[in-house]
Amino acid sequence: MFPQTQSDLQNSKFNNFDEFVKQNTQSQEKKQENNSFIRFQTYVPEPSHHFLNNLRSKPDYPQQQLNSTQIKNEYKQQTISKNKYDDDEQIEEQAKQSFQKFDLDKELIFEIKTLRKMIQLSKTQNQYLPGIISIKTKDQTNEQDLNRIGVDLICLIDKSSSMQGRKIDTVKSSLKVLLNFLTDQDRLSLIVFNDKAQRLTPLKRTTQNNKQYFLSIFEQIVSTGGTSIASSTEIAFEQLKTRKYRNNVSSIFLLSDGQDPDAIASIEQQLKLINEELPEFTIHSFGFGEDHDAIMMTSICNLKHGSFYFVQNINLLDEFFVEAFGGLKSVVGEKLQITVTLQPQTILKDLKIFKTYGNMWTNKGNYYEIDLPILIQGSRKDFVFELELPRTDTKIQDDQRNPQIIDVKLQITDPISKIQIEKRASLVLTIFQQDEQINQNEEDEEVLTQYNRVIAAQVIDNARKSCQQQEYQKAQNNIDNLLVRFQTNQKFSSQNPQLIQDLQQAKQASTRQTFNSYGQGQMMQISSNSYKQQGVNSVFSPDGQQQQQNPRFQTFSNNLQSSMVNTLQLRKTQNQIGN
Repeated sequence: MFPQTQSDLQNSKFNNFDEFVKQNTQSQEKKQENNSFIRFQTYVPEPSHHFLNNLRSKPDYPQQQLNSTQIKNEYKQQTISKNKYDDDEQIEEQAKQSFQKFDLDKELIFEIKTLRKMIQLSKTQNQYLPGIISIKTKDQTNEQDLNRIGVDLICLIDKSSSMQGRKIDTVKSSLKVLLNFLTDQDRLSLIVFNDKAQRLTPLKRTTQNNKQYFLSIFEQIVSTGGTSIASSTEIAFEQLKTRKYRNNVSSIFLLSDGQDPDAIASIEQQLKLINEELPEFTIHSFGFGEDHDAIMMTSICNLKHGSFYFVQNINLLDEFFVEAFGGLKSVVGEKLQITVTLQPQTILKDLKIFKTYGNMWTNKGNYYEIDLPILIQGSRKDFVFELELPRTDTKIQDDQRNPQIIDVKLQITDPISKIQIEKRASLVLTIFQQDEQINQNEEDEEVLTQYNRVIAAQVIDNARKSCQQQEYQKAQNNIDNLLVRFQTNQKFSSQNPQLIQDLQQAKQASTRQTFNSYGQGQMMQISSNSYKQQGVNSVFSPDGQQQQQNPRFQTFSNNLQSSMVNTLQLRKTQNQIGN
């Protein structure tokens, strides 16, 4: 029962109104923690002094009889207002006008092609033909690209007990490094979590003055408690939905060293309930240490087309931060949607897409759809598929030689002007009968490279699953067989050093000892990032030490990302020499 009058308050066990409300709120929180049904209800902190002063400012306080319903309603109203998270700082129009224009219509290449253009149909068996749908953009090295796009970045920081010491100190240091790359056009928000989440800052522009504000906030983060990742994503999603202003690009960085078996199901449910109201955004996850749940962290970033960064050597966290952020600053398109429609001709009436690679494809029955939130300048996206060509003994007429069998349509939006453009491409094959001769039919090197990329990702992922069944030798043999096949073709192996390195690293990771320490996480990262053509795949020495990435192997990074990471690596080297 709430004290009804001032005299009741004086006669109660509480010495003042602040103590009374605080005690009551803590009691309510304990009840909520014991109730699994409302586990992920947004955390309500204890009433602020501002709230209590507002109550005291009423003309009849304390004579007014304040019952429990009145106080709860007033406090609930304040909390609801806060949970709208509409306190984000306005983005200046002058900053928007300084952005440089990227002409999507002229500088984006969209095409579909197969490994071979000419096909000799079989009378006795179906044939399988790899193909790709490609989106490519021109790259630039101009550092002024940093001023072209504004980013809304929300960092979710694990402050559980296991983060104490060096881990949380490194996170703070890495956040300071990241802050140096954020510009006046960008906005940053910080949310920390252990058993429950707390928003430390609204979305604020990272101007020089505000950077001092963020630096002071970093120092206040202290490790304690357990791990509930979903409590932080709930606040982050709500903030993305209810903010007053929206920057050109939005992203969430999740940093955790813990394990939270309930996280995936809870986050999926949150997205399901709110997804239609959310703008496009990505989630990049950074997993700390050997014991973090790499499968869970990869699954979280896959929910919103992000990258997973495996961080065993936490001294590399700042480099991974910068690589991920460089991609956000390079965005030239958003809300990508590709529609793939088969147009089987009479001679190929049973033609079908036999297989697609990666989780980007959605089968809609009579067509396929591919959706991506953003496109990064200087990057390429290749969506790999296999066609099944039906056997036939039907005589091919001259007017049936060059059928158009697939139509693809791309819709993409400029993140600055919000203008949507549309591009189309089609697949035309030249077909021959089994007894006809084809003089020249060279393989397309781009299709071969991208097809081998997804085959390698698939082999590595299957090897990881074999290791989970303790079939380590089987995993290594399968990886080794593919390595030998690739290395036999010297031209291919010299042109694709990262692919060779990824397979060598995966083989090293699939020994019993290595897999049980860091190998599983590394293999998970390689296969996930390779499918998506983004992120940085970790490299480990034979003795298990995580190493800096060689720029030669950063094939998924554009010039701006590589330049930012190289600048940071040089700065760290100079600091080491200076010390």
